[in-house]
Amino acid sequence: MASTETLAVDANEDRDALAAAGLGVTLIDELTPLSGALRYCQANWMSVFRAQEEAQNQWKEQSPQAFEFRDELLHDFSFAYRNLNDVKKKVIRIRESGSNADMVQDLLDLAVLGEKYPAPLTAINFDLEKLAQSRTLSHNMSELLAASNGTAGEGNETKVLRDKAYTLLAEKARIIRDYGQYVFWKNENKLKRYYA
Repeated sequence: MASTETLAVDANEDRDALAAAGLGVTLIDELTPLSGALRYCQANWMSVFRAQEEAQNQWKEQSPQAFEFRDELLHDFSFAYRNLNDVKKKVIRIRESGSNADMVQDLLDLAVLGEKYPAPLTAINFDLEKLAQSRTLSHNMSELLAASNGTAGEGNETKVLRDKAYTLLAEKARIIRDYGQYVFWKNENKLKRYYA
């Protein structure tokens, strides 16, 4: 960006010579505002990127306890529902999943299952408060997972806008540099201004 702003100053000094070679001088006038727009887009993108990075760090920190909590629930549920075939099959299906997204869903599924069939859990002195904890943990971890995975990838609007601003600025700067190299091919001092 700084090199483009320097190019804008240099090209503005050479405006008449560049225009005489056929350069549309409005390109020179567009460099500085486009450079500012790119700087703004870059700052927005970095803010999104840092937020995603922070969410990823929080996920790494918090997910092991969430997986452990889910595994403890599965242990309790497997024993509590061992004699109820339909419910036992549901617990087995929940146990089969292993991804991060599965764990988040498992916590919710276990909460719902426990709320629907509390008697066998009560019979083994299971703390039914853990069902509400599981539901809350599922919600919190789903938000954290979405923030850590999510929006900062290739399709992110902020990144797309930043990339478009960069491409537009780079293309206009390239055209001006090409004209400068053409016009000042015999003037070494001015020529070096038009190399990136």
